[in-house]
Amino acid sequence: MKLHELHINDFKFFSQVEGDSPLLKIDGNHLLVYGENGSGKSTIYWALYTLLECSFKKSDDEVRKYFKKTGDESLVNIHATGTNNTYVKTILKDALGNPKTYRVSRKSSDMSIRANTDIRESNMASDFINYRVLFKLHSSKHSNKNNLWNWFLEEVFPYVKKSSDPCLIEFEALKEGPTKFLDLNGNQLFPTASLQDAPSDEEKIFYRNYRDYKQKWVTWHFWLETFLTNITTRANDLINHDFKYNFKIGLNIIKKFPTFQATDDKIKWTDPEIIISITEYEGIQNPAIKKPHTFLNEAKWSAIGLSLRFAILETRLYTADLKILVIDDMILSLDMCNRDVLLDIILNNYVNDYQIILLTHDRFFYELAKSKIAQNGIANWKYLEMFEDSSGTFPKPLIIEKTNQISKVWQLYHGKEFSMAANCLRKATEKLCNAYLSRQERINVNYSVKNLHEMLEAFRTKGMANGLNQNNLIKLIEYKNRILNPSSHYDIETPLFETELKRAIETIEALSIEANINV
Repeated sequence: MKLHELHINDFKFFSQVEGDSPLLKIDGNHLLVYGENGSGKSTIYWALYTLLECSFKKSDDEVRKYFKKTGDESLVNIHATGTNNTYVKTILKDALGNPKTYRVSRKSSDMSIRANTDIRESNMASDFINYRVLFKLHSSKHSNKNNLWNWFLEEVFPYVKKSSDPCLIEFEALKEGPTKFLDLNGNQLFPTASLQDAPSDEEKIFYRNYRDYKQKWVTWHFWLETFLTNITTRANDLINHDFKYNFKIGLNIIKKFPTFQATDDKIKWTDPEIIISITEYEGIQNPAIKKPHTFLNEAKWSAIGLSLRFAILETRLYTADLKILVIDDMILSLDMCNRDVLLDIILNNYVNDYQIILLTHDRFFYELAKSKIAQNGIANWKYLEMFEDSSGTFPKPLIIEKTNQISKVWQLYHGKEFSMAANCLRKATEKLCNAYLSRQERINVNYSVKNLHEMLEAFRTKGMANGLNQNNLIKLIEYKNRILNPSSHYDIETPLFETELKRAIETIEALSIEANINV
């Protein structure tokens, strides 16, 4: 099944919407979103993450805390009154168009999301990766140890399952220690190894609590060692073949069984350490690199983080109603070379197994992704752009589907974003001129590229000769100074500017249709 509609109501930056009105119609496509800072782009990430993650919550209150107006963990829109029903809803459809709807909110009727088998399976099969993955990893470069435990704990393990449950559920249970028992005097005690030789059979029987706990501790850490071995193998493959770096890493754990006395209130727990090492560098086996995190530059350190994260993604070999890969602003810590590799990895490895939702605030990366998608001939992508709509009482997202430049201009215009609409119209005009004029017609006699005014003059001359609408060609030059010149936007709030902008859009749209050019 594929995600077709995403409904978000009074959740984070998204305010109240009309009843049953989908905020995003994805229609089963992959989704590429450009969103300027403050546009609410990341709300898409957190809405999907919250809906899927709530399937593993142990109580209704653990779900409701996200959808109540008050509380430190509230995700309700700050402008919501508290009487509105904050919710996230998805509509999935199979190949035949048969729908399935999932919804999460504070309502009792939506608590069925907890323990919902289909949503749990979708959560296990999907993955969410954002900028914090690399940000937290780069923070570890300032430490004095090669220990990546905290990075794994915060940015990796929350997304990793052991058998059918998140791996941290069992880990947190282990930190509580073995199950206590009542001794013959009625005291609650931790079972210890000494119970094996206890004088009474009544107490000796509780040795099994200690034995079972130790076995669970050993089993969990064996699972961790196996998991690290598996992802290291795949990560090294990505480092060498995709990022083209000539080094390999190793991950080893240092573990210590907790200590406790029978009468202790709590056990003395020590988190394991995950030690990173360089096992091969430029063809040299086991080089004497004591501190890989300071020896490697940021580009290589980023390559390690991405390779490990994608290696972990490939361990999630689950079938489910929904398999989505949501990536939000992963490029913040990446140089240009690694940005290119990141796109190649996503487009080459995951578009067939996952429905991709790629979010970015970087315009260049957005255009680069569009170009690569087109070059690779990958079908079923939808392109959206998001801006902050400040025309109302409080800001809200303005979402524009990027079909062509003129469509974007109209959506900005109707959203009262006149300055952005005028700037976008200028780009549409430049695109029209570039497509209509030959290369020779776009350059001056001294081989310099013509500016917009010169190109419009050439467009008018050629258009007149080819029989394009003369009236529109004359207006085009007039609108260049009054609308298409950014310095003319000082009176942007006046009704006159709004009217002239509308006429300019209509004129350029009419010329593009007449010239049979899609702008």
